Amino acid sequence: MNEDLKTRRALPGAVAGRNVFRREGEYWMIVYDGELHRLPDTVGLRYLAHLLQRPGQQVPAVDLAGAVPTPGGPPRTAAAELARVKATRSIRAAMHRIGTHNAPLIAHLRATITTGTYCAYTPDPRLPVGWEF
Repeated sequence: MNEDLKTRRALPGAVAGRNVFRREGEYWMIVYDGELHRLPDTVGLRYLAHLLQRPGQQVPAVDLAGAVPTPGGPPRTAAAELARVKATRSIRAAMHRIGTHNAPLIAHLRATITTGTYCAYTPDPRLPVGWEF
């Protein structure tokens, strides 16, 4: 049985016309462009939610990945590199999973999510997208 659950039924009144990225127990409810999908929880989906909640902010990968920076200074190079790799791989895996279900959402995320030493969600200000969490 496929772990990813895809639902194309009428949206509940509470989320109709809205974009939602919300964890509900072991699953994420994702609504975008009128389509509802439920995906099993992954680290990458948690990282994406963190970024979506902070549009326009650069979030250090060490913060996403939970690496501990050196007190009073920049993160150690090895820890920062491991965090960058972990965050990037996890986010890309989550985006790949989303992309198998919702083409408009993956197009939006590919255009607005950046990964690396710093990760960010930078939506086009001319095309605002609001999210509920």
